[in-house]
Amino acid sequence: QEKLAAKGGGKNELHKVATQKYQGSQGSIVKRLQKELIRMQSSGAFEVELVDDSIFEWYVTIEGAKGSFYEGEKFKLRFHFDHTYPMSPPEVTFVVKVPGWPAPEVGTTSASGDCPTQAKGAAWPESWGMRKHHCPIHPHIYTNGHICLSIIYDDWSPALGVEAVCHSMVSMLSSAKEKMPPADNEMHVDSGATSARKVTGWDFHDNEA
Repeated sequence: QEKLAAKGGGKNELHKVATQKYQGSQGSIVKRLQKELIRMQSSGAFEVELVDDSIFEWYVTIEGAKGSFYEGEKFKLRFHFDHTYPMSPPEVTFVVKVPGWPAPEVGTTSASGDCPTQAKGAAWPESWGMRKHHCPIHPHIYTNGHICLSIIYDDWSPALGVEAVCHSMVSMLSSAKEKMPPADNEMHVDSGATSARKVTGWDFHDNEA
């Protein structure tokens, strides 16, 4: 069971890991991540939690923008960093089952709103599938959490970071033309691919869907 770091009580309350001194071969990576963590916790734009208090594993909560299909809905992104960061992108996926969150109501015409990923009164038609998950229903997001977005793969730049990726995710949700899973969702999920970065043949479009 994953243990998420307790949320800070205020905008300027930093996680203890953000200021700990680290000695080791990955010191430069840790310093970069600490700077990003301090910046994000200070700005308050996104809620950040550390999995098992590890600087290398983050949960970041994003919210659907007003006026979009995802208004009133929250989702968690998982960032995994390895020794190649920031020259290589982190592995970014949506959390399929968020610890402590109720399951969404599938096959309904009017959800109760108890699940953070499902706005009150929202529908979940059978055409979306009957898998219960906490990922956004979006043409570029698979129900195993994988995301088809070029900046976390081929178009990554070390100048980017966690906050930039989060803003891009919100933008991608906001520009959706319809709320539907990818056409090849079932095939992709049933293929058993566990790492999004090892998937080949991503067909990148722009942020719109």
